[in-house]
Order: sequence, then C-alpha cells, then structure tokens
Amino acid sequence: MPPEVKDGRFVCTQCGGEGALESGQRFLICRFCDATLFVDQSGVVSHFRLPRLLGEDEAKAACRRWMAGNDTVKDLDSKSVIEGVEPLSFPVWLFRVRAAKGEEVSIEPAAATMIPQLADLKLPAGKLEPFRSEEEGVESIPKTVPLETALGWLEQRGHPRPTETALVRLPLWRCRYRFKGETYQVFVDASTGAVVAAVFPEKAESPYYLVAGLGLLLFTVEGLAISNPAVKFVAYVITALPLLLLAYWVARKV
Repeated sequence: MPPEVKDGRFVCTQCGGEGALESGQRFLICRFCDATLFVDQSGVVSHFRLPRLLGEDEAKAACRRWMAGNDTVKDLDSKSVIEGVEPLSFPVWLFRVRAAKGEEVSIEPAAATMIPQLADLKLPAGKLEPFRSEEEGVESIPKTVPLETALGWLEQRGHPRPTETALVRLPLWRCRYRFKGETYQVFVDASTGAVVAAVFPEKAESPYYLVAGLGLLLFTVEGLAISNPAVKFVAYVITALPLLLLAYWVARKV
C-alpha cells in the first residue's frame, strides 16, 4: 500500500511517521522505521514553493544587468530610473511526464499573465520545498487557471498524462522603472536571478535595415557595372569598409 501524500509530505504506512516529499521522488526511506516506500504521485496534486534567494538589492542589480544587455535600447541601464521593487509570488502548474528520452518537466502558468516567459523559467527540482504559508509582506497572485485547463494544454502539445502534478509558487521581484516618461516593469526570478519582460524599450531595427539595404544596392550596382573580376573585388573592398564603419556607428548609437 503506497503512503498517503498531501501538500508535499507523506505518511509512512509502516509506522505513521511523517516526512517531506521532494518533487520527482519515487522511492523513499522512512527516517523513523527505515521502511522503503514507493510513491505514486500521478493522482496527487502536491504544493511546493521555491525559496527566495535574492534580496531587493540583488534584484535591482539583476534588473540593471538585463537593461545593459543586447535586447534593450542603448543606455537603458543608465538613463532609466527604478521607481520600485516589490516581492510577489506567482503560481505555476508543474507536470512531470514520461518521454522517449526519459522524464520531462512541463510548466504552465496557473494564473493569467501578460508575461508568457514565466512558463519558460527553469524550476530546479532540488530547491523545491513543501509549501507551508506565504511569505509575510509578499503579494500572492491567486490561482485562476484550473488544473483541467492546464492538463488540456499539456494534451494539445502531445504529452501523455503526467506522472506527477504540483502547484508551485515562484518567488519574484517586480521592478518598475521609468524611461523617457513611460513606466515599464520587469520580473526577476528571486530563486535563479532570471529576468523576464513582455514590453520594454527595444532597439530600433530600421537603421540596421537601412544599412543592409544600402550595402545590397551598392554591391548590386558594382556587380552589374564592373566586369573585370580584379577591379570588382577592389571596388567591393572599398565599399565594404565605410559600410562596416556605418554599421558600427549605428550599433553604438541605437
């Protein structure tokens, strides 16, 4: 008879002792009577949480590093002002399924969100701990996506029924910042330091397209107008140098 499992804990069938159950665990040994138990989590919905490892200052630093990256507009890190950092807890559904290459973990949001990347965050199974209560002073996003709906999404992607289902609370920091009169927000995973955002000041693409179009036009004209291969090669080299300098200037300014 398998042990009773509830909210990330199990009750030993031999001695009645209680212990914590880790995500993905199939066999465990009772620390009270040394009984070896098999755990079937396919019909159980466990409740876990990830610990909050990053403080407010570390969240701000992670946000600044993201601002200085290649996806955002130039100098966003130095020209923006972080107006506030708030801790919050976001729920996701965790499904463990059997695949051809072994066991896979699939994540689905358990609440409505405009940040779909939250479902792509990595959940380190070794850090998952049984959920007890929400952190004091932390905004808790309520679960609004039913389990049946998330299971439907899983089935649409061709996955079999999960061998484990869990509701996991992600610790996040919401960073609000202002740039050129507009307010934006990003979310920092307080367990791993990953940063996700849906709307942010992006690099303008039109200058890069203009440089590429100019280069294509010049090389085409030279290719059609010059028949001598040696002269054509020299012309290409002479044309390429200012184009490279122009592309470098655009990359520095945009």
